[in-house]
Amino acid sequence: MDNTKAIISGLTAPGAFYGVQSLIQLLPVEKSTLLKIPAVSITDAPAVHYRGLMLDVSRHVFPLDFIKRYIDYIALHKMNYFHWHLTDDQGWRIEIKKYPKLTQIGGYRNGTIIGRYPGTGNTNQQYGGFYTQEQVKEVVKYAAERFVTVVPEIEMPGHGSAAIAAYPFLSCFPEKPTYYFLIKRVTSPPTGPVTPPTKQ
Repeated sequence: MDNTKAIISGLTAPGAFYGVQSLIQLLPVEKSTLLKIPAVSITDAPAVHYRGLMLDVSRHVFPLDFIKRYIDYIALHKMNYFHWHLTDDQGWRIEIKKYPKLTQIGGYRNGTIIGRYPGTGNTNQQYGGFYTQEQVKEVVKYAAERFVTVVPEIEMPGHGSAAIAAYPFLSCFPEKPTYYFLIKRVTSPPTGPVTPPTKQ
């Protein structure tokens, strides 16, 4: 970088991409009529291969535009893995067409504990939603364009109450209900994907 130009080079496409992120990080954060960038020379390389962030959408559902913005921040900080926590006791968030009840039933819970476990009560309000296979493909493509690999987390056999609520035969004790604040059977589950709440 000098008074007339900025040169970004990399041995690989991701390397050049991260060079652009370095340039973005040099931009001033304050609004101004002039764009001043320091004249510097930066040689950069990752210290470790796996650099990532995790997002838990099982306990709290996030809309697709939030997930894309989250990936943007991962890329901006030169991280390369998005750990997508898609299933847990509190909800099953990925559409599996062969097993539709995973999202029809397991994708919703009849309430959420108030406060930290064990909590001070329950909201007793149905909460849930899931991502269709097309939405998941869209996220994977969006991430790949930013050199971010999506690592989906599907929890089994532990933390499987959402799946067990949908398919009780998966349980070691199929005659027993799903306990406590975890997933309960929804008498009239919605059909199809539900747009997650926009405010968290």
